[in-house]
Amino acid sequence: MTRTRAWTVIVICTFFVGGCLTHRLSAVEVARRAQDVLREVNACHYVLDIELDTDLLKDSLSVEVWERYPDRFKVQVRSANSPQLRGLAFTTNGVQSKLYTPDTNEVVVGPPDVVKLPSVIDRLVRAPREWLLAANAGQARLIAREREDGLVVYKVEIPLGSSGRARYWIDVRRWWVRRVIYWDDYLGSGVIQVRDMTCYGDSSPPAEGTLPDEQFELEIPEGVPITELTLEEHRPLTLEEAQMAVSFPLRTPTYLPPDTRFAAAYQLDKNMALFYDGRHAFTLVQGPNIGPVPQEGAETVHLRGRQATLVRDREHGGLLLTWREGELQFSLAGSLERDEAIRIAESLQ
Repeated sequence: MTRTRAWTVIVICTFFVGGCLTHRLSAVEVARRAQDVLREVNACHYVLDIELDTDLLKDSLSVEVWERYPDRFKVQVRSANSPQLRGLAFTTNGVQSKLYTPDTNEVVVGPPDVVKLPSVIDRLVRAPREWLLAANAGQARLIAREREDGLVVYKVEIPLGSSGRARYWIDVRRWWVRRVIYWDDYLGSGVIQVRDMTCYGDSSPPAEGTLPDEQFELEIPEGVPITELTLEEHRPLTLEEAQMAVSFPLRTPTYLPPDTRFAAAYQLDKNMALFYDGRHAFTLVQGPNIGPVPQEGAETVHLRGRQATLVRDREHGGLLLTWREGELQFSLAGSLERDEAIRIAESLQ
């Protein structure tokens, strides 16, 4: 080998993280290297182009994201087809969250378990990192090894629980996620493209910096009303505490979808909200007067011997089912199919 050729090989091998790739890696090796890099990163700023298609929500989003682990997180929806999502902004420091909704021209501030992003958007924005970190690398499956835009890219598929899967595009230069295609019972199917990414690791030189606190402030137009929710006002309650806090008998479902469980209750004035989390999360609110019944896209269904109103909850990627029984109004909303929502409502006791 000539001296020139030898130096060329050394330069190429040094360029790739982890040394020269002299053989094709297995899916397990690729997944583990990408997981290791994610664990070493302490802050990132990037843009996601998301194509999502659930049974109830179809949209194309461009979302800018700032993350500084473990607790700083900011999201700005730069473009979207849905007016409910367009311009949406969210930030949290792990203690307090702030959500700006241009569609309703309001800002809500409160604890993270009360003030949240719409669940579908939250899960998709976090997906490139969290799905891969949570995956069992031993279950990864190699789809292809290709060259894209000058980079060698491995396509690796990982399972999402028992009812979905995600295909990751991972480059061998930095072991960063470049694209995710997913199929899931709740999230439907879609594509997440990662671009304009800048990350900082624990071992980065000080000159490379990180994301300062001011990067996580929201840009809110002057004059937008702010509603502040305190921990005392919205302290999570057990079912027993919730029953003692209201003057009417609480109704709870005797049927729950698989992998769904009661999480907490919150008092909302004279009403009570019961939160159920898991793969089919939903909220059941009941009380004397929850609010006006939505009319746009409403469908009348028969439920518990009376008429109920069923509408698509596009903001949260699910359904809203509401009805009255005597002096009480009920509202069931979440990531549910139509028949599942009706079955839960029918099971209330």
